[in-house]
Amino acid sequence: MKKIILTAACALFAGSLNAAEFELNGASLVDQVVASAPEVKIPEAPKPARAKTGSYVQLSGYVSLSGSGWIHGDNGGFTSVTLSGWGNFRDSSGRITSNSTHISATASFWVRPNQSIFETVRPNVYVTFYRDGRMVGSTSMTGSISVNGWPSSNYFSLSGSGYLNGSMYVEDAD
Repeated sequence: MKKIILTAACALFAGSLNAAEFELNGASLVDQVVASAPEVKIPEAPKPARAKTGSYVQLSGYVSLSGSGWIHGDNGGFTSVTLSGWGNFRDSSGRITSNSTHISATASFWVRPNQSIFETVRPNVYVTFYRDGRMVGSTSMTGSISVNGWPSSNYFSLSGSGYLNGSMYVEDAD
């Protein structure tokens, strides 16, 4: 036990001597290191970009579709017809517009000779919109369009028109 106490006392005395040795010219070693370190400049954080605001706009456009097909057999039958046309879409202000967009929809129905044809098609087309010549986004335009026609011999043609509608989030102009 005496050895442990004597060892601890010697270590304490040696530690105090070492601390005294680090005193140079009246200043401690730590003070001298801090005084000679270069000043570090921390750059300022960049200012966050201002968030753009916007709103949802309602878009619509008038579309005319037409197509033709054949009646199969003497009693008619089930057939499919591709109807196509063009449409221009815009918002209520007229500032957000599409280019002329091709519309295509398929109608499948039962047709009989000398019987009028009345069907509803539901086109779904993806349209890109522009404001002042710059693209602002794309969205799906949907709706239902009634088409009708009358068979002549074993041939028929259908036509009809209606509106397609959609909505899209548009950021405010700069």
